[in-house]
Amino acid sequence: MKVPSRVDTIFVGGGGASYPGAFELAKAGQSVLMVDDKGNLGGDCLYAGCIPSKSVRTRILDYTSTTNKVDPDEVWKAAIELKEWVQEIRYEQHREEIKEHEPNLTFLKGWAVIEGPNTVRISTEEGEVKVETKNLVIGAGAENVILNIPGKELVLTSDDLFAYRRAIKRPPRSLAIIGGGYIGVEVADMLSRLGVHVTIVEMMDRLLPNMPPDMSKAAMQRMQEAGVDVHLGFAAAGIERRGEYKVLKARSKDGRELEVEAEEVLMAVGRRPRTRNYGLESLQAQGLELDRGAIKVTPGMKTTISNVYATGDVTGKAMLFHAAVKESIIAAKNILAGGRELYRFNYHSVPYTVFTYPEIAVVGYTEDELQAAGIPYEVVLYRLAGDAQSQIVGHREGWMKIILEKESLRVLGFQAYAHNAADLSAVFALAIENNLTAKNLAWVAGPHPLTFEAINYAMRPYF
Repeated sequence: MKVPSRVDTIFVGGGGASYPGAFELAKAGQSVLMVDDKGNLGGDCLYAGCIPSKSVRTRILDYTSTTNKVDPDEVWKAAIELKEWVQEIRYEQHREEIKEHEPNLTFLKGWAVIEGPNTVRISTEEGEVKVETKNLVIGAGAENVILNIPGKELVLTSDDLFAYRRAIKRPPRSLAIIGGGYIGVEVADMLSRLGVHVTIVEMMDRLLPNMPPDMSKAAMQRMQEAGVDVHLGFAAAGIERRGEYKVLKARSKDGRELEVEAEEVLMAVGRRPRTRNYGLESLQAQGLELDRGAIKVTPGMKTTISNVYATGDVTGKAMLFHAAVKESIIAAKNILAGGRELYRFNYHSVPYTVFTYPEIAVVGYTEDELQAAGIPYEVVLYRLAGDAQSQIVGHREGWMKIILEKESLRVLGFQAYAHNAADLSAVFALAIENNLTAKNLAWVAGPHPLTFEAINYAMRPYF
């Protein structure tokens, strides 16, 4: 492949933080180079994250929702086959998308090292090449956090469960999970349905510690129903082998000790922005600033260097694929505007979802944020016991909390524990992004008999 020596924009990374913006610029006539070491688009989300994990979840729910007696190895095999099939389809889709945007877009499999705001050195199977650029977009993603504790080499990560062509062949019979965030809780929900004995060890005093307390309570409720053992307030201290098992050792702040014996131990303490091994220090020497280990950006995705943008997980903001896509497009639109920040990101309109079943979802301001800001608000709590679809699927325990500005009735926030909480959160993301009010939602005729109707019912007092 002939690599151009000079382009308008280089994208470092090929995930959701890069390719949507690269496509926008290529369609607008810019010359664009995108570099990713995986050799295809989709980033970690497609390789080992959102897509494969939700494919596995879907197949497990397919089997376990119809019977309590399942062969865990058989179900896992079917789940892995589904996720591999979906990954292959999507990789092929991306190959076609690349072709559709040629010749303005060049996609290169390789490792990019930034040498300055206008220069990137790329190592490929054919050798090295330097490319000059007017604009640089860093969408390098994130990496799993591995605690520096004795025995850390014994752990699994989510990659071992979901990565393309390298997932484990069968589920463990027992699993200790370090971390009670969204990854740990989702994996616990999935595998417990296959009869795996799961234990979560979390150092904070609640599950989902980065979400509002009501969501933590919902997660704990689900874990208890699933038979998952949860130990809060214990920090992982080490892992060792004991015969055929691994033993996770943990310690509380007051000195209590805990040992959990399991076939496997999963490290799920979170992900951090990837800022190493691709030359970021060369930009720091020229004024690039980091903020708490992430690249500092404006709402228009500009860094502290005028022609350098950063998007996606590397910014440490909303570390979610759908947020990365929007950030990528915002960066592209502002590049086309000559660097003016005509487009800006509203992070309060990004939904956060946890794919247990029932699901957990949050979007918008929390009550704590509004109280701190001195913004008057009111809360509408709507329980789904009387909702038709919730009755049909057998999950009447769900609820929605809708937060409204006191006088204007503008939608400020939404939280839910429901069989389709993720779908419902999209409605409220739209409402928050567009400053819609309770009256706007009350006048929408939600399709019957779906839980979208419940939004209408909850908002009707505000006609």
